[in-house]
Amino acid sequence: MKNIGTISKTSIGAIVATLLLHVSHAQSQETLTISASGGSYDACVKAAYLDGWEKETGIKVVVGGGAWDLGVWRAQQETGKTEWDVATSDPGQLRQLVQNGWVMPIDPELPNKNGGLVDFPGLVPKFDGKIYALPTEIFSTVVTYNSKAFKGDKPKTWADVFNAEKYPGKRLFSNVPVDFGVLEVALLADGVAPENLYPLDVDRALKKLDSIKSDILWYDFGTQQVALLQQGDAVIGAGWDGRVKALQRDGGTIEFSTEQAIVKPDLWILPKGGNSELGARFLAFIDNPERQAKFATCIGYAPALRKAYDLLPADQKFTVDPNNLKGVVVWNDEYWAKNARDVTARFNEWLTK
Repeated sequence: MKNIGTISKTSIGAIVATLLLHVSHAQSQETLTISASGGSYDACVKAAYLDGWEKETGIKVVVGGGAWDLGVWRAQQETGKTEWDVATSDPGQLRQLVQNGWVMPIDPELPNKNGGLVDFPGLVPKFDGKIYALPTEIFSTVVTYNSKAFKGDKPKTWADVFNAEKYPGKRLFSNVPVDFGVLEVALLADGVAPENLYPLDVDRALKKLDSIKSDILWYDFGTQQVALLQQGDAVIGAGWDGRVKALQRDGGTIEFSTEQAIVKPDLWILPKGGNSELGARFLAFIDNPERQAKFATCIGYAPALRKAYDLLPADQKFTVDPNNLKGVVVWNDEYWAKNARDVTARFNEWLTK
């Protein structure tokens, strides 16, 4: 009599195949939600990171927004409805997020893997001995202008940006001082040396901005920087070098100067309440020289990983060489973390006068 407790190899194979199908289906239903910065930045994130991630893991990525708004963070954290598994940030914002307990620490060894990082001040911010972010690139706020607007000498310095007589037309600045450096550029234009910039003399900066206030066009988001200049709404201002380079590749007429560039790193973080396990896998995925080199080539920002530089095109140039910071201004995130609320309030009061 046949043993009814025995399962044939064919049956076992069918069971295993069914289980694998269910596992594969479950994985295919899993999603990673990120919040980046929009525009050309997100396009390069997709090309360098997201396409490869989806192909290698089978996990779909949903790209959202809002992570640069502390009000959105507060609403999500207070309601317990975190929308992101991973988000981009910068050192100044990160300090505020850590102070509020809204982000998770990452693997402390991650930034030191894959050949290590370039030597750059504050590249890996630490709080209470913990690391809460993975740096992937270094970007710059630079003198930005529409080349069609000026004949002869082109603007080079922040003082030129404030010289409305020599370079007439609307000036373009962000109305969010903590992220875009409008107070820093005002002080640099007024003759403050980079090494003496912090702590910011806010009264002096606002007085300098008063000198061109009627000529300023204010914008809200990074995606508006080069668009407003290209459209002719303004002729000169402060912008991010990578956004300018992306527009140049598409035939835009926007140019920039690297003198007194204000530099800081971009960071990737794990919001509290998100899928931190999946998010950590993504951070490990982008902590890769080949992928960071691809991103750097796309956006024009200097990569954080040292080995990425060996993989770049021979003619690749960056606004800032992380190994040579002469003449640039390193963003002081510690100052902004302590003073962001008060300085922003003073700026907004001045803005509405």
